[in-house]
Amino acid sequence: MRLRVANGLPAAVAALPAPALADALGGPTLFDMRKEGEAPLFLSVLLHGNEVSGWDAVRQMRRELLGASVLLFVGNVAAAKVGRRSVPGGVDFNRVWEGGDSPEAALADELVTLVEDANPWLAVDVHNNTGRNPPYSVVFERDRKTLAAARAFSAQALLATQPKGVQTRRLSRSCTALTVEVGQSEDAASHCRAKQFLSRLLAERRVPACDPTTLRLFETAARVTLAGDAAAIPQTQAYNFRTAPRGIALAEGGRLAAWAADGRRVDDDYLALERGMTRLKRPTVLGMYTADMEAARLDCLCYLLEPRAIHA
Repeated sequence: MRLRVANGLPAAVAALPAPALADALGGPTLFDMRKEGEAPLFLSVLLHGNEVSGWDAVRQMRRELLGASVLLFVGNVAAAKVGRRSVPGGVDFNRVWEGGDSPEAALADELVTLVEDANPWLAVDVHNNTGRNPPYSVVFERDRKTLAAARAFSAQALLATQPKGVQTRRLSRSCTALTVEVGQSEDAASHCRAKQFLSRLLAERRVPACDPTTLRLFETAARVTLAGDAAAIPQTQAYNFRTAPRGIALAEGGRLAAWAADGRRVDDDYLALERGMTRLKRPTVLGMYTADMEAARLDCLCYLLEPRAIHA
């Protein structure tokens, strides 16, 4: 696997839906639209092939992008071709950014070197959710500039402690970076949210001046994974970014595991198995709960969140 680099964004490419990009591009591609003497915005889409809202927004914004200083990375086009999060049997393209022996990890290292050399003023990775969530940002730092960028997109954000290998986590070491979760890919409003936010960034050409103290910030206290024949309960999605009451069922059948960022099992802190149902032992805010069983087994069922204060 190699990184392809193209100058500009051809109209013929921007006209293509995500499933057609693999044949047109041949693989992950960085479109270099930088302007001399101007720091770029780094924009990443399609790290997960079935999360198409970022690309759909880009398709409508070609002229805006060409008029600004931008580096655009179009990621897992092979997975996009088959409409899947990742290629069946392949690696998750958003878990390879902090080392590893895979070809994808080598490509990630190459891209990060190029991006860091370009010194972007902001890095934005656009994603969709498989579960029903309000729009939110994911950040790995809590400095004022990062939180202001998050607030410019949404009223809530996750301070992520896991998983490792995420692109935004890697880029946060060298520039202001965030992931924006714009909604479910089948919801037309999702790519409108992505387009609105990106248009604002391109117009202002700096991190918007937002008050980060108005952001609802949550930290990922635990990542919940499925075991055995455990199945999601669709109505539990209603508690994403809300406090789920003690006793609410997270899954039926099988077992769940709750993992802290340091790899410890923290099931006993949060979960109880009662008559074949895994329930919360205490009121807890949920995040990214999904009823999509393929996504839940490939990644996780949900995160358990703790609110965090933001100081002026």
